[in-house]
Amino acid sequence: MFIPKIDYRFKCVTDITPDDLGKMGVKAVGLDIDNTICFDGTMDFADGITEWIKKIRSAGFPIMIITNATNPRAARVAKALGLPYVHLAKKPFSYKLRIAAKRMGVNVSEMAMLGDQLFADVKAANKCGAVAVRIDPMQGETRFPRYYAKRRRKEAPIIAEFEKEHGYGV
Repeated sequence: MFIPKIDYRFKCVTDITPDDLGKMGVKAVGLDIDNTICFDGTMDFADGITEWIKKIRSAGFPIMIITNATNPRAARVAKALGLPYVHLAKKPFSYKLRIAAKRMGVNVSEMAMLGDQLFADVKAANKCGAVAVRIDPMQGETRFPRYYAKRRRKEAPIIAEFEKEHGYGV
């Protein structure tokens, strides 16, 4: 079984600074939606998301949403934030991460993938050589809670091991 490898971990997307991204050695950001910047299945953004996006972009880092969501949902979120996006990414497959990196004008190894799921976001980043940044989920999933509860239990020992060795931040 492929065990996803976390490169960095943050409690919230808004905890990441342009300086942190520089220390990671990245030039661009891939951004998941559900439980990373929005509460699961909603248009309710985490506090400070729009300001954080402005700060990261003004520091010269392009940002693109990379989501497994359908086009209508991805388009609504992207439009609200003024960001480009790729939808139906089918993470943990990494093809759409490569497309996003190319659209942002960077090698995929120069992109940080920020997301809450080890077996989707982090695994996709691992497969293509992007920097894997695990964001603690904003809340428990409201859609398909049994499915996600099983995944979260599977993630727990991996996250606990990372926590012992690294903790949060860069």
